[in-house]
Amino acid sequence: MNWAKDLGNDVLIWVKAQLDQKQHEQQAYRVCLGLLNLSNKYPAQRLNNACRLANQHGLYRLKNIKEILSSNQDKLPPACSEPLSPLPQDHENIRGPHSFH
Repeated sequence: MNWAKDLGNDVLIWVKAQLDQKQHEQQAYRVCLGLLNLSNKYPAQRLNNACRLANQHGLYRLKNIKEILSSNQDKLPPACSEPLSPLPQDHENIRGPHSFH
């Protein structure tokens, strides 16, 4: 848990989810160690971003984390949460219901 905390809060959340999902904590140790060993290959920030994405989408397999890292999805900017502005409804090319029979 301390090792995960040193890598980032999202890594810690992912590890806790692994420990909570298994009936016995010992069953989750191998998966958690696999994740933590990824810190030898990837920087802590990238690992934390990958875990953030996995936590948001409910991805709790080590394979998912590896795929996020190998495809560089963790480097993408977060999706814009602002709603798009509505399209104008009055324009010379827009026909109303009276144009259709």
